[in-house]
Amino acid sequence: MQVDERAADEGHGWWPYVAPYVGFLLLSEVGARLPDAADPFVLALKPAAVLALVVWFRMRGAYPEWRRPAVAMTAPGFVLDVGVGLALTVVWVAPFLLFPGLKPEPGGEFDPAMAGESAVAIVLALRLFGYALVTPIFEELFIRSFVMRVAEVWESERDFRDLPLGQYSLRSLIVTTIVFCLGHVPWEWWVCVPWIVLSSLWFYRRRSLTALMVVHGTTNGALLALAVFGEGWLRDVRGTPFSFWFFV
Repeated sequence: MQVDERAADEGHGWWPYVAPYVGFLLLSEVGARLPDAADPFVLALKPAAVLALVVWFRMRGAYPEWRRPAVAMTAPGFVLDVGVGLALTVVWVAPFLLFPGLKPEPGGEFDPAMAGESAVAIVLALRLFGYALVTPIFEELFIRSFVMRVAEVWESERDFRDLPLGQYSLRSLIVTTIVFCLGHVPWEWWVCVPWIVLSSLWFYRRRSLTALMVVHGTTNGALLALAVFGEGWLRDVRGTPFSFWFFV
């Protein structure tokens, strides 16, 4: 597989991958400290700002491994990626059904009525935009394109951009799994590990960032759909009706 072309900017090339990810974390921290009345504005601003940053870097020549025509999606590949994303949704949900004690304490669930009942549809659309579109883009750029390749070269003088995408190594798999889990709250780690390991194995096969963005977006979109339409549809092993809002 052809190695990545150099981006327009010289240097270590970290900022296009690190800045959107760190920016999202910082905006999340700031948003958590604002009054509840600001939640709808944060919900809109946070993904929009991160996506704008990604687009800005891309327009400056970053992410050649994402832009290359060779990784363009085909219809059969897209269907397969959606199927994998749906299967990984089961991986994310099943442990909480089988072991209810893994669920977090009540109180942190997403509230679709944060801006009033009349704005529920708008709030859900904004959440879908951030959760199922923007998050898969910046997170896959950081985890799968940056962290996975940096893990292979960090102790050498090689540039991570010289490595092709999706080369399997135990080191890259372990480092990627750890970093992905650290980006999530501890109660999610039970499902973060199988999700990232299985999706990384799929990445080693597909070697396409776009494919993994589809997988990731499908899982996140399916979780949000379950929260909206699946209230009380499933019961955990204790027989308690299951709500999906704490996922999103």
